[in-house]
Amino acid sequence: MRIVLPVFRYVPALGGATRLVQLIAEGSATRGHSVTVVTQEEPGAPPEETIAGVRVLRLGMRHIGGIRVPKGYLRLLRSLEPDVLELNGNRIWCSDFYFPSARSFEWPQVIQPMGFYHYWMRRGLVRWLYYDQYLPGRLRAFDGYVALTDAERDQVVGWRYPSNKAHVIPVGIDLAEFARPPESSAAVRASWGFSVPHVAVYTGGLYDNKRVDRLVRALAGTGGTWGLVVIGSDVPGTAYDRAHCERLARDLSVPVRFVGAVPRATVLAALFEADAYVQGSAFEGFGIGLLEAMAAGLPFVAFNTGAAESLSRTGAGFCVRSEEEMAARLRDVGERHAEMAQAARSAVVNWSAERMVDRHLELFRSIQRNPTGGGALAPPADV
Repeated sequence: MRIVLPVFRYVPALGGATRLVQLIAEGSATRGHSVTVVTQEEPGAPPEETIAGVRVLRLGMRHIGGIRVPKGYLRLLRSLEPDVLELNGNRIWCSDFYFPSARSFEWPQVIQPMGFYHYWMRRGLVRWLYYDQYLPGRLRAFDGYVALTDAERDQVVGWRYPSNKAHVIPVGIDLAEFARPPESSAAVRASWGFSVPHVAVYTGGLYDNKRVDRLVRALAGTGGTWGLVVIGSDVPGTAYDRAHCERLARDLSVPVRFVGAVPRATVLAALFEADAYVQGSAFEGFGIGLLEAMAAGLPFVAFNTGAAESLSRTGAGFCVRSEEEMAARLRDVGERHAEMAQAARSAVVNWSAERMVDRHLELFRSIQRNPTGGGALAPPADV
């Protein structure tokens, strides 16, 4: 198949959505498919290159009134003549400049919105106009919808998207990455310079939905027994950015290290060297960091969003609803670390990248047009 995957950002950019599409793209290419990712330009990256068998095309962007407008986006998509196109994201340039033309394209098309960040994080008239009036009709142009969780599927079916076309395909991760700790692991822990008994780590940007401030306050409730490492880019200008969280940590005497965006090997080393993974998010489409922590044998404590509750049922972590509860559960992690680490490693095999890619390809094949143009093949069993 010729598979085209538009996504708002791709490597070398970091982020859960980027990593998810990278795994789908590279896994599909490994299975012999022709895969093209269409994304936005990145500083220092060429407009076209091949990464791990995946052709990556980066579009220049015009900035008009605070809106990113892709140059030649639809024209480029038409020139690629995909057998299947999977659109990734919502309320972002690659989706919003595609939706108005979606019904005009003849290729089979799937959408994977990765949850609805703006729906849960942005209130007001724009949300009502977009999600309640505009988006439901746009979605029905797609032959398939990929939801990351059962809750997301229920939400989109509630917007009158056909239930037989909405499929839950959970996130997968590259388990081979976690076969052994990176050689730099011990040095990474030493670089944190903590004197506390336990260290929790969080990976992800300081976006307003990530709520790193919750993590700082929760650790303050552990009586000085836990420190926190925050990995990811700062997003200045919100009440939850690095400046605010650093000030909060000083006021509460919580040892916190903000290490910024770091190489992948450093992220992996941090997961292997920490004592718990913590997530304070107010919204997550899934929460890929939880799976990566599990693969490293790292127990987690996470607020109830995305896949946190379902993953906690494996015994690998705790799903909480308050900062006080997170503090209490961190104390439990200290007592049950070995038990929870084993549960994490045993359970995470069910969320492999290979399984995720196979399910996407099964869905792609089910909606391919047959040679006579008589419509789609029979849909697959629920994936």
